[in-house]
Amino acid sequence: MYKVILVEDEDLIRQGLKKLIEEVIGGFIVVKEEKNGRQALESMKSILPDLIITDIRMKEMNGIEMIEQVRHNFPDTPILVISGYGDFEYVKKALRFKVEDYLLKPVDRVELTQYLTGLKGRLDSRKMSALQSQSHTAGNSVEENEKKIIRTVREIIHSNLDQDISLQFIANKVHMNHQYLSSLFKLETGQNFVDYVIQCRMERAKQLLQETNLKIYEVAKLSGYENAKYFMTVFKQFVGVTPSDFRENQVR
Repeated sequence: MYKVILVEDEDLIRQGLKKLIEEVIGGFIVVKEEKNGRQALESMKSILPDLIITDIRMKEMNGIEMIEQVRHNFPDTPILVISGYGDFEYVKKALRFKVEDYLLKPVDRVELTQYLTGLKGRLDSRKMSALQSQSHTAGNSVEENEKKIIRTVREIIHSNLDQDISLQFIANKVHMNHQYLSSLFKLETGQNFVDYVIQCRMERAKQLLQETNLKIYEVAKLSGYENAKYFMTVFKQFVGVTPSDFRENQVR
């Protein structure tokens, strides 16, 4: 999860943005909420955020003054400005300090999602590059760490077989770029991520068919398939017989 400091003096707007960032978009967590630039600068003495989202007009210290000071100490920290329609002169000043972008109030959910998704991709790439760089210097320690990550991934899969397990879902859990995780998973296990998930789900299904009297649609649901017909198709392709035939053969 990437850390966000949110600077906005209007409580309702700040609370709405926090909920949107954390619950709707995902991948980011608001670690500090501040009402003016001075408070935000104080917070940055102990927390280095991955992103600052700030209003322009605030009491005590406005967004422009804060951005100017942030840029002196943290030139590469991404900053997103939110502003009212009448604040364009302020926005032009903010752009001189290399803010990443600005959004007008009321903040459009789609625009914010697009920005954060793009930023997350860049941050993921940066993290992946750092990891690859470390691998050249750290050697075995990185390999051990990667093996540990894959063990964790397997544990997460086995604990969530009844859920919608996507590669992005797992990547978020282990804080890794999903493309890099896909390559690493194949390298460490010899299997594609999707194939491994299907294999685990089929093993779960076979166990449930053998050890319980659950109906087929219930077995399907517990194995991660909401659609029972699709589950039966996948099961037959994987095992060679239908779930009902598999159960009958086990009884015999």
